[in-house]
Amino acid sequence: MTRAYHDTASAAAGAAGTGDAPRRELDLFDVIALAWSQKGLIALIFAVIFAAGVAASLTLLKPSYTAETRLLVLLDSNPTPTAAGVGDAFMLDQVMQSESELLSSDAVRRLALETLGAEVVLGEPAGLNADGVALRDLRAGFQLSREPNSSAINASFKSASAERSALILNTIVDAYLAYREQVLFETGFSGLEVRREQADTAVRAARGELESFLLANEIANFEAERGTAENLVGNLTERISQAQGERDMTLAGATALRERLLQIPESIELYVENGVSGVLLDRRAERASLLSRYQPTAPAVQAVEREIAAIESFIASGAADGEGQRRTGANPVRQALVSDLATREANAEAQASLAAALAQQARANRSLISRLRQLEPEYTRLAQNVAAAEEAAAAVAGQEATASARRSPSLGAADAVRLIDRATPPMEGQSMKKLGLIGAFVAAAGIALFLGLIRGYWVTYVRAVALPRPRPISPASSDAAPSAPSQPVPANDPFDGLPVLAHVADRSM
Repeated sequence: MTRAYHDTASAAAGAAGTGDAPRRELDLFDVIALAWSQKGLIALIFAVIFAAGVAASLTLLKPSYTAETRLLVLLDSNPTPTAAGVGDAFMLDQVMQSESELLSSDAVRRLALETLGAEVVLGEPAGLNADGVALRDLRAGFQLSREPNSSAINASFKSASAERSALILNTIVDAYLAYREQVLFETGFSGLEVRREQADTAVRAARGELESFLLANEIANFEAERGTAENLVGNLTERISQAQGERDMTLAGATALRERLLQIPESIELYVENGVSGVLLDRRAERASLLSRYQPTAPAVQAVEREIAAIESFIASGAADGEGQRRTGANPVRQALVSDLATREANAEAQASLAAALAQQARANRSLISRLRQLEPEYTRLAQNVAAAEEAAAAVAGQEATASARRSPSLGAADAVRLIDRATPPMEGQSMKKLGLIGAFVAAAGIALFLGLIRGYWVTYVRAVALPRPRPISPASSDAAPSAPSQPVPANDPFDGLPVLAHVADRSM
């Protein structure tokens, strides 16, 4: 019976190959035998997969920390409005359910997210749709529980960081307390104070960005400088046109003066000097002197009078005109024209210089306008941010004033939820590494055993059937060799070397 199991397997393989008999089903011993025959492959695959699973568990699975806090709901003063219930005050379960719903609402989570920011909640730099991811993490990590017939609410938050879990949980509780006051009593005064401070901070930040932008670009007042530059360009263009017109007019006058100067002589005769008039005057003076001493009939007086008459007759005849010493000089008319021409040319040069200077100023202002136009989109964005922040701050200030006016005189009635203990960073975290190692072990063992059985089945029942079988021994040869076995044995029996399993098969038979 020692080879009964092997003979049975070989016979089954031969029958399957020749179609003489159908193959029998595998039982537990066959599966164990197949696994044992591939123990080396199974061990190798198990080692590789288990090592990869261990490495992944140790590196990828991080511990999580759960921060906890407790809230006490006081029911003595009926903290919830009676209008929210049916007739009278809420019962305990109704009150606790209402508080739990309020504490786990998305509005509270959004207030907490506004306070913390997406980067703090996620523990990493915020990317696209960071607020949505942060809200999903807040919703997934936050848990509430309550013992039966207890007015205490246990809140917890699970995160990868102990400090962050405590910070987020405390922020959610603070947001819940502020939002509860706003919802139940329609005031939200304390929340509005925080929002007012945030709005003022946003206004200061927006103004700071705008001031930094103006300072970096050396601009005092963007709108004023742009308007001034545009007005200057218009005025300078007009003045340039006027200066060019004055220059052209002056140059035209100078050209006309040059043409007139060509027709005017440079020098003229100023006057002509002769001594006839002086001699006549001398003789008349001499006659007057003689008459003071002599009678008019005196020969000396008569001689002087004859000489005076002769000179007067000579002058009257015109013989002395144009005769005598001549004197010439510069033509004063031409000098005046030359002076006027020089003045006109100087004015033309001055107007040309003025036009050039004005053109340079116009170019500088056009460059300034072009630079301001390039900066205008960024300035508009920053100015709109300032305007939006100021508008939001004004709206919050109005809400705060309205809430202050409408604030309930019995504000202490809203203080019906007391914080028993605030969340602190947990000392120990919950690690998934053990479960990861167990899962890696189970997965590695299952995959290795499955692959080993597949290969054993292939080698034993598929490839063995495809191999050529030895020819059966004839009766004559069996007489000559009585010690030979009655049935042939396959040349490569896959169950050789498994004596233990063979013995198990013998006992089972």
